[in-house]
Amino acid sequence: MKKLILIAVGALFIQYTQAQNINRAKEPTPGPAPVLKIKDPVIYKLANGITVLVVEDHRLPKVTANYLIDANAVTEGEKAGVLNLMGSMLNEGTKSMPKAAFDEAVDKLGANVSLSWNGGYASSLTRYFKKAFGLMGLGLKEPAFTQESFDKLKSQELTSLKAQARSAKAIAGRVTNALAYGKNHPDGEFETEESIQKLTLQDVKNFYAKYITPSRGYLTITGDIKPADAQLLAAKVLGSWQGAKLTLEKIADAPNAAKTEIDLVDVPTAVQSEIHIVNLTSLKMNSPDYFPALIANYILGGGAQSRLFMNLREKHSFTYGAYSSLGASRLQGLFDASASVRNAKTDSAVNEFLAEIKKMRSEKVSDEELKNAKALYAGSFARGLEDPARTATFASNILIYNLPKDFYKTYLQKVNAVTVDDVLRVAQKYMLGDNLRIVVVGSAGQITDGLKKTGIPVNMFDKYAAPVAAPAVKQ
Repeated sequence: MKKLILIAVGALFIQYTQAQNINRAKEPTPGPAPVLKIKDPVIYKLANGITVLVVEDHRLPKVTANYLIDANAVTEGEKAGVLNLMGSMLNEGTKSMPKAAFDEAVDKLGANVSLSWNGGYASSLTRYFKKAFGLMGLGLKEPAFTQESFDKLKSQELTSLKAQARSAKAIAGRVTNALAYGKNHPDGEFETEESIQKLTLQDVKNFYAKYITPSRGYLTITGDIKPADAQLLAAKVLGSWQGAKLTLEKIADAPNAAKTEIDLVDVPTAVQSEIHIVNLTSLKMNSPDYFPALIANYILGGGAQSRLFMNLREKHSFTYGAYSSLGASRLQGLFDASASVRNAKTDSAVNEFLAEIKKMRSEKVSDEELKNAKALYAGSFARGLEDPARTATFASNILIYNLPKDFYKTYLQKVNAVTVDDVLRVAQKYMLGDNLRIVVVGSAGQITDGLKKTGIPVNMFDKYAAPVAAPAVKQ
């Protein structure tokens, strides 16, 4: 026994000695990025056109269904607001179940069932999933569409619009998209009190008939269910459903600003300025630029360690946070660097934004900064895999956006392969230097003079993106 104890102690001593010989001044060499273990879906096609994707996962006794209608972009025109109103009405009960009865049925299951203008969602414990999914299908196929519900939701929407009338943040979101894309573009149009007032119940029914359909539908079922059982359930609930054939609108590209300009909207009561520095992009998820662009944006404004955050918040205390985003879409996307800043520092903040964008376009990031950004981004992505709702979208994304089958499995490897040259190249391509729209929503009387000192032309717009003749008088 003593001999065995001595051997064990000796082994521990050797391990301890080896640990002391580690050079802790030298950072360990990172290993290769792993190939993610993401299950391939089993894919079925229903006779009415719905593509069913099933990802079997028995780790939890739960099943989730996402139904997505791939409408891409929809121009509402003078009916602006009708799609969201129609989506809300889908949650107001069915022809056979009033809203109270429908909601009670969902609650009894402990489930989550919701519907929107571009699809539906159902999630529950395995034992209740058939009923929960059936309720989602019923809501999609047989909405009640009562005048009472329409009047109620219409009134609520008008109240919400009135509440947002003086919100600089709400105005900035509306005006930024309208000026970037144009008011006649699906991403640039917006609802108003006038457009909502004109809507009728028949408008809602017309848009339902056109867009709520099995055509271009993708049903992703994830969780504790066998693929064959999922297929049978999908066919039983949605297989006989018929609807209009959906075709994608052809949307012409909108132009960027001919030259960088400041577009100012006066909100006299605003105590902060909302700043959005934007340009349109053509980034696609299946482009070789996609992963370099993700990392370039992450370095510029992707989080609390980004350049914008460290500059405008930590260094200058202009704001609680400054961020950027870079959208990838089949249509045009938007590069958007934004922050809410103190009125007195609006012009200074604009200058710092432009300086950081210029630096991204003109100087290579350091190897250390790139390494840290990739590590942080990869960690964030990996944590997101714990959410079944997020991973459920992977399978349909691959089909909708024409992505390689291993797009998500090799996601971290592609992130890890981004170089400093890649970052500079995509920054120059997608973060423009001379064609930016700098949208500022705030108290014009307090910020106009400072903005003019930047040397950038200042244009005035109202709260609905219509040009106005002259700047407001200084207060």
